[in-house]
Amino acid sequence: MSRQLTINDILKMFLAHIKLIIIMAIVGTILAYVYVSYFVTPVYTTTALLLVQNNSNMSQITSSDDGNVEVDTSNITQSAMLANTCTTLFRKDPDMKAIIAGNSVSITAIEDSYFLEVKVSSSDPLAAANVANQVAEAAPEVFAKYFGEAGRVDTVDEAAIPSSPSSPNVSQYVMMGFLAGLILALAIAFLMEVVDTTVKPGDDLYDIYKIPVFAEIIDFEMEGGARKR
Repeated sequence: MSRQLTINDILKMFLAHIKLIIIMAIVGTILAYVYVSYFVTPVYTTTALLLVQNNSNMSQITSSDDGNVEVDTSNITQSAMLANTCTTLFRKDPDMKAIIAGNSVSITAIEDSYFLEVKVSSSDPLAAANVANQVAEAAPEVFAKYFGEAGRVDTVDEAAIPSSPSSPNVSQYVMMGFLAGLILALAIAFLMEVVDTTVKPGDDLYDIYKIPVFAEIIDFEMEGGARKR
C-alpha cells in the first residue's frame, strides 16, 4: 500500500539528511565562488561626460540606408536635441569608428539635458579609461567637422581608471551556487527517502499499513546495543 506523504513527513525526511543538505549547500557556494573568481573574466566600466552647446542655427545629422553619414540643413534650437543628434554622429563618423572599433562603447544622451555619456567596458581597466577619454578628446573635432562654429562640445568629466570590476556580480554568483547546492541536496534527500521502502523506528506503522501494532522487536545492533552471541 502506498504511503501518503504529508508536509510533516517531508520535513522529517529533510531533517534526517540535514548534514547532507548543509554540506552540499556549502560546496555549491564554494564552487560558485571559485568559478566566478578564477574562470570568469572581470569587466571594468568607466564613463566620460561631455557637454554639448549650440549657438544658433545647426545642421542635423542623419544616416542613410547604407550607413553613411549625411548632413541636412535644418534648425536645432535646443542643445538637448543637438546632444541627442550627436549620439548618432559619433557612432557613424569614420574617425570615431576607428577609436571605438573592437571595444564595447555606448554613447547616450542623458534625458532632457545637454550631456552625453560615453561609457566604455573592457577587461582592462586602463584600456577602458583610455578609449573613453579618446572619444571625449575627438568629439570637438568631429563635431566641428559637421557643424563648424555653430556650437561646441566640452569634456565635463574625464573617465577615471575603474578600481573594481562592474561585472560579474560575485554575490549573485555565490547566492546562485548556494541555492543550486541546496536544491540538489533536497532533491537527493527526497529521492533517497522515497526509494527506501524499509520501515524506520520513527514511522507510524498504523498510518502506513492500517493495521494495529502491538509490540516492536528492538534491533540491538541498529540501536547501538551489544550484539548477542
